Amino acid sequence: MKSINNLSLTILMLILSIVSAMAFAQDASADDPEEVKEAVEQPYAAMVTVLEERQKSDSLALKDPYTLSQYRLNYLVPISYIKDPNPSGFAEEDPDSIDNIEAKYQISVKLPIYVNQENASGMYLGFTAVSFWQVYNSEISKPFRETNYEPEVFYSWQTNYRFFGIKFNQIHFGLNHQSNGQSGLRSRSWNRLYASALFSDEDSIYYLKTWYRLKEDDKVDPNSANGDDNPDITHYLGHFEIGYGKKVGNFNILALLRNNLKADNKGSIDLTISYPLSERYDVILQYFNGYGDSLIDYNRHQQRIGLGIQLKFL
Repeated sequence: MKSINNLSLTILMLILSIVSAMAFAQDASADDPEEVKEAVEQPYAAMVTVLEERQKSDSLALKDPYTLSQYRLNYLVPISYIKDPNPSGFAEEDPDSIDNIEAKYQISVKLPIYVNQENASGMYLGFTAVSFWQVYNSEISKPFRETNYEPEVFYSWQTNYRFFGIKFNQIHFGLNHQSNGQSGLRSRSWNRLYASALFSDEDSIYYLKTWYRLKEDDKVDPNSANGDDNPDITHYLGHFEIGYGKKVGNFNILALLRNNLKADNKGSIDLTISYPLSERYDVILQYFNGYGDSLIDYNRHQQRIGLGIQLKFL
């Protein structure tokens, strides 16, 4: 665990170093001769990365300080197949009454608290909810098997720096809480400090995120509302994730990887392939394999595949 914490700290320091280097570059460029500055910027001046349109949309939305805008992906997957659904809380006596086919959807928005109107840098509130709905299961009255709530507050620094064709789009620092809103043995929750960095080029996105879990007291009684619901969660979800997205023709491919970097190799892969359906929507194919599909399944290996629709990210 100590080595994982050290790795998390190393990644965090790397992100801080990038921020410092950007700030230094900004100061240095002010003293450069204009012809040198133009020579450096010219090869990339016409390049439009895949995230710049998203940043323009955010800047337009900020003209109304009370406007909610998209944070993470917003989607509806009406049909998904999960290999080993968790019956906890619904059908412990008869696990077979839980369907392998269910619906899944995610709603994610952010609200500016204090931001720079010119480049959208500043402090935000974010909220994400993802639900797993046994909508086809009439036998147990079509319950929501699990819903995860994730409020957070974060500072987002939007940048315009490029280095060898890679644009440094965003740096985030934040405080995150995630829970499933349950009590007793079904309760799951954790709090994290995190840092993330987002880069892009003409057709690809690169993403890096690391976190430090804020420790909680041990539970005296498993049914108690006080204490740590899931003390071993980082053993399954690790301390970092990396992402890569690429545009291939009209398809967009996005992959997220997590790993605990231990001998038992706990982690996950989350793959989304999207194709434009209209100016506002994409059809998506989702695949998940590993730990952390939901909080109730953080320590339960799952495989899921689903087909649905999402609101365009850009």
